[in-house]
Amino acid sequence: MTHPPPMEAADPRDPTVTVFLMILIAVGMEVAGQLLYKAGINQLHGIDGSPFRSWALVSFAWDALQNWRVLAGIAIYCAQAAVWWGVLSRVDLSYAFPLTSMSYVLLLIASRAFLNEHISLQRWLGATAIVFGVYLITRSAPLIR
Repeated sequence: MTHPPPMEAADPRDPTVTVFLMILIAVGMEVAGQLLYKAGINQLHGIDGSPFRSWALVSFAWDALQNWRVLAGIAIYCAQAAVWWGVLSRVDLSYAFPLTSMSYVLLLIASRAFLNEHISLQRWLGATAIVFGVYLITRSAPLIR
């Protein structure tokens, strides 16, 4: 009886592994940025009246931009853009971008853990579908440049 060859550990110098790690870092940064946005916005009084009234929106934005959590979320998004540029310089957008949908799944988990939000069964089922879709996408090898 023959045994399959032993699985080798992923080589971090392998371009596929590097790109996948960069995508995971970008996704993690997106989740962190969103959590900071939400935590900061939760401390504000909200938009008075219609959010389409320009003064109400400007006033709310001014208040938000004075909150350190919102500012930290913006800073993380700026840093994430640099990581994302690195990803896009290496692989096709049609491979990389769908993997960012994992941010939805991680955000559900983080929202439950850090913001104590209730996550319905329907949302968990949707997250499961996303994970399956990401699995299918990762089965195709990216074209590394």
